[in-house]
Amino acid sequence: MLQTLTLDPIPLASPPSDWLWYGHSGAWHAVALPLEHRQALLLASRPSLLVLAETEPLDFISGILAALSTDTPLLLANPLWQAHEWQQVATVVPRGYQAWGAVPPLEAQGTPQDFRAPMILIPTGGSQGRLRWAMHTLGTLYSAVQGVQQHLQVSTLHCLSILPLYHVSGLMPVLRSLWTGGQLYVARHLRDLQHAPMPPNSDLWLSLVPRQLHQVCDAPIPWLQSLAGIFIGGGATWNSLLDTAERHRLPLCLSYGMTETAGMVCAQKAGDFLRGDRSCGSSLPHAHLTISTDGTIDVQATSLARGYYPNPFGSPVFRTDDRGEWHGDRLYIWGRASRKIISGGENIYPEELESLLLSSGWVKDIYIYGEPHPTWGEQVVAAYVPVGEVTPEQLEEWLRQRCSAYKCPKRWLSCTTLPRTPQGKIRLSAFNTIMRRC
Repeated sequence: MLQTLTLDPIPLASPPSDWLWYGHSGAWHAVALPLEHRQALLLASRPSLLVLAETEPLDFISGILAALSTDTPLLLANPLWQAHEWQQVATVVPRGYQAWGAVPPLEAQGTPQDFRAPMILIPTGGSQGRLRWAMHTLGTLYSAVQGVQQHLQVSTLHCLSILPLYHVSGLMPVLRSLWTGGQLYVARHLRDLQHAPMPPNSDLWLSLVPRQLHQVCDAPIPWLQSLAGIFIGGGATWNSLLDTAERHRLPLCLSYGMTETAGMVCAQKAGDFLRGDRSCGSSLPHAHLTISTDGTIDVQATSLARGYYPNPFGSPVFRTDDRGEWHGDRLYIWGRASRKIISGGENIYPEELESLLLSSGWVKDIYIYGEPHPTWGEQVVAAYVPVGEVTPEQLEEWLRQRCSAYKCPKRWLSCTTLPRTPQGKIRLSAFNTIMRRC
């Protein structure tokens, strides 16, 4: 039974003066955001949509709060996107939009009347690699915050964040800290934490993806052991890495969630991991998870997005592309039902890259897949049949001009042919035999 959560007044317009701290140059600094100026800009112009792609974390945070506190529809964007991604943004953006940050000029193709404030559009990938925008509201996001608060049985959540703010894993610590009366400590990179002392407030919840956990285990930051907890999400975490984290006595809380649910719907509680638990924990109060007959995980949650813009979901049950099973009240994730690759916490869809590279005219056939990697979790590999004497360097340079760098293959394997069925699907047994020889 889902727990219904009450939406209380939300203090977005004027955060407390001691709310935000920024880590740089080996120290922590209390920061006052220039919210009034940005709120005034939005109230004066009343844009149909704010496209936010700031490169600096403090600018991104002030943009988020300015939009939400003035009922301005908001689209979060990655400042490192390339032309291929920005072309997809243009199909959503209506005339009368406003852009803050690293947003190129867009030929607006959306319609203003489609947006209903307050609406927060958060990017996520689709089955063919095309961007989709999960339509969240203050209500869905607030429900997710209260779910975490009640699951951990704490009244105040102090958060430490180094994840990208256009991503749900970077957005939610901002809102958790603000809406529960906590403090937020922000840094641009993990290396900023390695050079910084323990924050003045050590009762912090940090969120990391497996790649960052691997870096922490390679170059330990002793004060991380003193944190309230470290949420780990964003892809599979391999056993040897978890064993290393346990030896370092890192207070991990393994979790499971997604953009569509505004983050975690299952999570361990503080201390579970160091007692030997390797599950994703139990479901949060605002969520109900079931396993279908084929092992696919279905989610109902009061934090579930309204749909993918502009289309609402047709059912209150969201079918993921993950497979798992319950052991008692503990969820274990066994794999994915799709070809999706998760590298460094980012979703990558092979079909998108295959389509792009085939359009180059430099490959006759191509198959993109993921292979295990000790730092990234998975890395992208391209097995391709070249046209002429094209080199991997040429293909990579061409691809980097059209999509984000994190999507580009880390290994390129030139083949004379790829084994396919009469229906055009890769014959995996034959393909794996070929790859073992490479």
